[in-house]
Amino acid sequence: MIALVIWNLIAPVDLTLTFYSGMQEQIQDYFQTTGLIATLGVGLYNFGSIFGPLIGAPLSELYGRRPVYIGASVGFVIFSLGTALSPTIVSLLGCRVLAGLIGSAVFSLYGGSLSDMFTPDERGPLVALFTIVLQGAPTIGPVPSSLLGATVHWRWLMGFIAAWAAVITAVVVCLPETEATAIRRRLAKEQVDIIPKASTPIQQTKNVWSDALLTPTVMLRREPIVFWTAVYHSFVYGLLFLLLEAYPYVFNSHYSMSRQEARLVFIAPFLGNLLGVLVYFCFLKPQYEAQQRIIFIQSGGKREVSPEARLPGVILASLLTPIGMFWFAFSAHPDVHWFLPVLSGVPVGMGMTLLQLSLFNYYIDLYPTRSASVIAANTAVRNVVSAVFPSIGVPLYNYLGIRNASLLLACISCVGFPTGVVLLVYGKRLRAASRWAKQDVVDVSDTASCLDVVAPLLGHPAENTYGGTSSTSN
Repeated sequence: MIALVIWNLIAPVDLTLTFYSGMQEQIQDYFQTTGLIATLGVGLYNFGSIFGPLIGAPLSELYGRRPVYIGASVGFVIFSLGTALSPTIVSLLGCRVLAGLIGSAVFSLYGGSLSDMFTPDERGPLVALFTIVLQGAPTIGPVPSSLLGATVHWRWLMGFIAAWAAVITAVVVCLPETEATAIRRRLAKEQVDIIPKASTPIQQTKNVWSDALLTPTVMLRREPIVFWTAVYHSFVYGLLFLLLEAYPYVFNSHYSMSRQEARLVFIAPFLGNLLGVLVYFCFLKPQYEAQQRIIFIQSGGKREVSPEARLPGVILASLLTPIGMFWFAFSAHPDVHWFLPVLSGVPVGMGMTLLQLSLFNYYIDLYPTRSASVIAANTAVRNVVSAVFPSIGVPLYNYLGIRNASLLLACISCVGFPTGVVLLVYGKRLRAASRWAKQDVVDVSDTASCLDVVAPLLGHPAENTYGGTSSTSN
């Protein structure tokens, strides 16, 4: 029940990211502003989301998850309501930034909450549900707001998001704490006990904040694997926000669709998101686990599968995304029925979901003690790109033309395939040159000696998983 409440809390925070775009034309007319300024409502929300997870994670470590959940949900409700009641476009955009900043803190907590309550095997179905809402909510967001935007005023639609979040917030307030350290601290306080501390509270707080803010930056700068995979993932994720503006432009130019009708096209990428989750959990994940069992048995429990075993999902995703974009480039034409370019969104949506699931699990296996920082770095870069992409969609298609702009995006998305192949072939060498990456066992005769020859990080099991599988074997 706690997990389902958290799931329902994430849903409005993630949905409102693109829910705004369905009423963007209404807002533009209401405030008599330009299309570029109205588009900032999406980009600025993403900009606020850059910092929310970086702040939420250390706060949860210092004070527990429950206070952060409550603070994030209350703040999101307040600024969502402020968006609905904004008298000017400036105040509306300001409320959007703050709603994204405060509300996005929940994105850094849900993985830890699942780890608090469930074993890796139990987490599988729950992670599938969370993946659907995390990737699917912003994809499907324009559809309901476009359908309702034709008859319902934009203030009521934004008020609906605030009311939905307020109902969930009332339940969140009643949730218990799940983080072990916070529970022990509360029990000790109730028993008037003193817990020995290795550091003073000031030192502890400083270490927590430095780890949260500096470690992701260091990993991004010093680890080529992290940098290049984060750049590619950011581009693929940013495609969704570029297409928020490109789809209405293309389908209006070629098929005379209204902005509201063109938003319905996002049903196709959403279906692709669902198919991507099914492919991962029904095919790629069982295949990985079977390979893990075989290696574990053959080595007598002394070895585990290499992190590169996660890369087939990355390679498959890096094929699906360009296929979808090339499909869109060559099928979006007045002489071709609109249904064909609409269908091109399915492989794009599949690629987005498969890439996120496979890449984040690769990070967890590759950096057992630094996976949270690596994912935080990836998320920050991804949000920077998605904050900019909505504003460049229409200018790009205006300048290059519809087919050439789509071909450019398709060609850039092809970069992921050779990157995945290079990591698959040379991944072991790249790991050997890293301070933090997990290393392979060289020569072992028993389990004890195994831990002596591998990198020290291998001795520390991953504390979180993404996709329901553990990166270590017991």
